[in-house]
Amino acid sequence: MKEDLAPYVRDQAFGLSRCGLDVTLVYTAPYSWRWVFHERRIMLGKREKRTGKFREIIVFIPKSHIRRIDLALGNIIGRHILIRLTHKGYRPDVVHAHSYEVGRLASWFCRRQSIALILTEHYTGFARGLVGASELSMAAASYRKASIRLAVSQDFADLLLDQTGCRFDVMPNFIDTDHFSPPPEAEPPYYDFIAVGHLLPKKNHRLLIEAFANLNPEERGLRLGIVGEGPLRRELERAIDKRGLEENVDLLGYQDTAGVREFLRKSRIYCMPSRFETFGVAVIEAMAVGLPAVVTRSGGPEYIVNHGDNGFVADSTPEAFSSTMKAALEKIWDLSSIRRNIVDNYSEMVIVERLKMVYSQETSDG
Repeated sequence: MKEDLAPYVRDQAFGLSRCGLDVTLVYTAPYSWRWVFHERRIMLGKREKRTGKFREIIVFIPKSHIRRIDLALGNIIGRHILIRLTHKGYRPDVVHAHSYEVGRLASWFCRRQSIALILTEHYTGFARGLVGASELSMAAASYRKASIRLAVSQDFADLLLDQTGCRFDVMPNFIDTDHFSPPPEAEPPYYDFIAVGHLLPKKNHRLLIEAFANLNPEERGLRLGIVGEGPLRRELERAIDKRGLEENVDLLGYQDTAGVREFLRKSRIYCMPSRFETFGVAVIEAMAVGLPAVVTRSGGPEYIVNHGDNGFVADSTPEAFSSTMKAALEKIWDLSSIRRNIVDNYSEMVIVERLKMVYSQETSDG
């Protein structure tokens, strides 16, 4: 079963709670009938977990795979959960919603309680052309009801303004830079290049494999690791076999954050060949470990990379990406400077303090 929540949303909420705020996170965990038949059980109701000042409420709902129905069902269940919370005396100072899909529910609750609504958008579907006219109208309506609208990169903020007519301030995601850190003792890297991401078309791992093949890795003894799982695994395996790179490329499957960190620590250069990104959390995780990055102009990562200082921005062709990978491999990088830039700009403490200022402004204005 897939929980319908991006990990960076939970990380942000939990980070706020660690900084002294009482945070309640509510989201759905949708499941399909295929999952029911496979597991031979049905999940109903909600589950609640508490860690210090952080409360997490997960609501299990079935999926019809008809978008309008699933959104309506989530809205109905969301109202029920929020009404029950208010009957128990729950009244937050501010609501922070993530994505226009929950904007309608969030704005209803905020009007009911006379509190401020902040909305952050992350969805890459805007850049991928997946948001139709009716959904754009729904998104714009949700955005207009928010006191403050946040986007995770300037390029994404500009895109949302163009498509919905709503202006967004920029607030990047953050990572735990204590967790994503260089190894205690330096060791020779095992992978020359590493990538982290779901094996999906938008992540463009096929381009990475083709670019890597152009470097003659068999002769030079180069190795590429790809962390992640997804529907394109078989296709990527065939691409690797076709080029005779079975000894040079490893598909490392799903890894938790500890596993991701360990593979980053064993690598030299991080690669993100994506077609679409709204930000690029995996890039700042790699840089926090001390890796320079080679990225494409995909909507977010190119604003994290300062070309030549902490990585390179490459064109999205196998030849261009390959030559940029080669240049990154040959350059002598200031690894401590790469990490310091991430700590100064994308650490939990830095971004949480910015968010707290936004929250404080809205509650004082209210």
